[in-house]
Amino acid sequence: MLKKINVAELVLGMYFCGFDAGWLNHPFWKTRFLLKHENDLEQARASGIAYCWIDISRGRDVMAVVEDDRMTVPSGAPRDGDEDAALAVGAIVARTADDPAQEQAIALREHARELTRSMFTAARMGKVVALPQCVDLVEEIACSVLRDPTGLLSVLRLKLNDEYTYLHSVAVCALMVALGRTLGLSESACREAGLCGYLHDVGKAFIDDDILNKPGKLSDEEFALIKRHPELGYQYLIQNPDMPAYACEVCLHHHERLDGRGYPDALAADAITQYTRMTAICDVYDALTSERPYKQGWDPADALYQMASWEGHFDRRLLLAFVKTLGIYPVGSLVRLESGLAGRVIRQNPADLTRPVVQVLHTRDEHDIGSNGVLDLMAWPRTDGIVQRGQDANPAS
Repeated sequence: MLKKINVAELVLGMYFCGFDAGWLNHPFWKTRFLLKHENDLEQARASGIAYCWIDISRGRDVMAVVEDDRMTVPSGAPRDGDEDAALAVGAIVARTADDPAQEQAIALREHARELTRSMFTAARMGKVVALPQCVDLVEEIACSVLRDPTGLLSVLRLKLNDEYTYLHSVAVCALMVALGRTLGLSESACREAGLCGYLHDVGKAFIDDDILNKPGKLSDEEFALIKRHPELGYQYLIQNPDMPAYACEVCLHHHERLDGRGYPDALAADAITQYTRMTAICDVYDALTSERPYKQGWDPADALYQMASWEGHFDRRLLLAFVKTLGIYPVGSLVRLESGLAGRVIRQNPADLTRPVVQVLHTRDEHDIGSNGVLDLMAWPRTDGIVQRGQDANPAS
């Protein structure tokens, strides 16, 4: 159970789970551990960051740090029976009935899904990929992302099982454009990155859907077949003489790892291109956070944290930029607020990534989560903040 506290409140015996901001730039960026040494506390306090996360199920809670070891209510915590807690949050506003930007993002999502479905169908029929059509769609996606970085990414999070393969390609395209923007790439380079993301998984067109969507564990033969999709996609793309070499390269090698333990060629780090390294990050993130027949989607913030802990997998510089792109609490993250409210992040505040815009959630029963307002944590006066993140913040959990 993660809990946000002031770094000054850290004591020995707490289970440290990372800083609330800039956690990838610090000695503890990839580590969760029990605080046992005064040196650890000194490093944390010298970081210059105000807040951090602790796991109160694995170590001491700030509430328990009192002389008589009795549980006390921390300052500012909502009191039992305080039915007006939600009303104390001054930044909740009514949801607008019509949001033109959201409607445009949804329309683009549907358009992109159908074009991608057609592309995969054409591939199965042996037709050469229609590059101009792909470029035009990437242009639409890039324009949407460069205009509003979170709008399209938000609606692309929702994927049904029978459309995952298609919308995964679209989502990785959008994530690549957004990451390219953070890296300072030119608009043309962002579009090249988007094309790489869009075509990276085209080889799955040649894998049976029953295998791709199998709810149970894959057999060794089935897994070996799925691992062929990069080569199958590469062989398909090079049939078009106009296909850019960088897109073919990404399709073939997006499952390579910096430590040389990837596939299909176990490339060394210096042999993996930047577009390929970017795609590896965007591909894994969207896969982790998507619902699949064989697994539940991970909370976005938890997914980023876990990806940061995987040694030798990703380019750390690019992963830092990816975290900056999505925010400390990416769109879709579940959070618990100081007021006791729970919510789901729907938009970032670039001026302060620790204070996003949240769709406040309420629970009518354990299977029925509704929404009852939008809370901008940057609104003035600032009367609320995030104290917990991840699945544990779910009001139905």
